[in-house]
Amino acid sequence: MKRLLLILILALPCVQALCCTTAIVSAGASKTGRPMIWKQRDGDVYTCVAHVRGPKYAYTGLFLTVDTLYRKAYAGVNEAGFAIANNLSYNVRPDSVKTGPENGAFMTEALGLCATLADFEQLLAEKEAPRDLSANFAVIDACGGAAYFEVSDDTVVRCDVPEGGFLYRTNYSLSGDEERRVGLVRYMTIERMMQSRAPRKFDAPFFFHCSRNFVNVLTGGNALRFRYSGFIYDRDFIPRASTSSAVVIEGVAPGERADSGLMWCIPGYPPCSYAVPVWVAAGEQLPSIITGMAPANQHAEFMRRMLGDINLDSGYLKVKPLRWNIKLSGRFERREYRAGRKLDRAMRRKGFDQEAVKAYNAAADARFNDYQYIFKI
Repeated sequence: MKRLLLILILALPCVQALCCTTAIVSAGASKTGRPMIWKQRDGDVYTCVAHVRGPKYAYTGLFLTVDTLYRKAYAGVNEAGFAIANNLSYNVRPDSVKTGPENGAFMTEALGLCATLADFEQLLAEKEAPRDLSANFAVIDACGGAAYFEVSDDTVVRCDVPEGGFLYRTNYSLSGDEERRVGLVRYMTIERMMQSRAPRKFDAPFFFHCSRNFVNVLTGGNALRFRYSGFIYDRDFIPRASTSSAVVIEGVAPGERADSGLMWCIPGYPPCSYAVPVWVAAGEQLPSIITGMAPANQHAEFMRRMLGDINLDSGYLKVKPLRWNIKLSGRFERREYRAGRKLDRAMRRKGFDQEAVKAYNAAADARFNDYQYIFKI
């Protein structure tokens, strides 16, 4: 315990950095029989979903709203069944804390070129050192492959997910320097949550729950269960003041079309937003609320700012409105999940239906208008 606390203290200067949390679930551990990737993203506030035609494969990904040319993806799935997300790693190279590596640009390249984990490994091998990469890349493919690649300027360590198992990462690589690990409390939190879930299979709602879970295993408490109605300090929870979105990617199960991948996207701060599904086979047919300037993201950011004190960056949040936002977003998310899963199951049986997806997207936009209307009353 003393060693753990020492590492935590050493990491404190870095806690406000870009601190994502991710997990990979193998097909055998998934309720749908599909491998999964979850990413809780911290960083730039405004993000959107877009469909892009790459050099070899088209893909649907998460981008910054200001990135109108879609040069840097932060998670995505392509029509070959290849999917990727990442955590920035702060302990695989000496200057990784000070340098902003080109992880997003590399993931864009991978989504446009790769169909398998072997393709991804080859793409890494072709990158001349220094690569300007410092990340844990979570990767799945349509062949059943699932692995983390811990990547630095000049090293690659592959960590395969065992069949029927799962892995998770925060902002350090297990192969990196133990004295420069960042995100240890979040790592222990997601570890406990996933280990507790392991007797049952994983699904997207489990990760939606993780995205809004205010448990800190070091202190042993859940901040939202207290009767306290003042402020909480949110730096070491999985959702943080810097959290800007979350995605759950469902890959391809055996026997399915390679382009049947599905991405659930929570635009904006997860406690103030809810997940909407997009299918890579739908191409540019996407719900308008999560594209371009993404009204859902803008609404989530407005509500997030209502939770803070005068200086939102201080990390203090008002507990009472936080609970209310989580309860409301959860209610609308359950409705959206039921509708999205119903359509997805139908298309898995009968084949992809572009018109059905078009109708679904229009209905999802209308449901969001109902959600937003509640705040205008």
